[in-house]
Amino acid sequence: MSRRTFNPNLNPYVAKVQEHSDIIMAQHDDGVPDTEGFISLSKPIVVDLGCGAGNFLRDYALLFPEYNFYGFELRYKRLVKGALKFKKHNIPNVRLIQARAEDLALWFPQGSLKEVYVNFPDPWPKTRHLKHRLITPGFLERLSGLLEENGTFVFKTDHREYFDPVKSLIESSGLFEVTGYSEDLHHSPFNEQNIPTEFELLFKTKGYPIYYIKSELR
Repeated sequence: MSRRTFNPNLNPYVAKVQEHSDIIMAQHDDGVPDTEGFISLSKPIVVDLGCGAGNFLRDYALLFPEYNFYGFELRYKRLVKGALKFKKHNIPNVRLIQARAEDLALWFPQGSLKEVYVNFPDPWPKTRHLKHRLITPGFLERLSGLLEENGTFVFKTDHREYFDPVKSLIESSGLFEVTGYSEDLHHSPFNEQNIPTEFELLFKTKGYPIYYIKSELR
């Protein structure tokens, strides 16, 4: 299987990514990944878009060894830290992808995903930057094609000004049914089964409310 060629002079973690090629794969320069032997459809698939250093994936995978987990992340250091965590805990069912979340459809066939999570994405709060936000009508349409029957999409953020538009987009899309909603996740019934991320634990210590929405494919 071919791999993307990295320049180790750009970042010391670029070379370290190659040391974990059993767990980390990068999108090819031509934009078309060779997923053979890396993407497995043998188990239900859970995807975390913007997985950071992998705490959410680690904790979820330990609870559900019967699933396959894939995390998308662009930053090399976070990818390496995640790979080290999975190896330390002997977690065999997690893989990491160095690619943009918007390119999700390049990696998985239609109807193959059980769950997709977007946890605390960059809110791009300035008006001139709103075009960079991940959740758009087009993204939800592409996501609906990738999810299996009754597949779920979960979105969490501490940013109310991002949460409200996302909630409206989900509800108006006609593609999803909202099955869970809270404007203060950690003080709601949904918190019992919640798996926190690194950012989430930080926000919790500062007393920030966490906005949460779970939707199921119609």
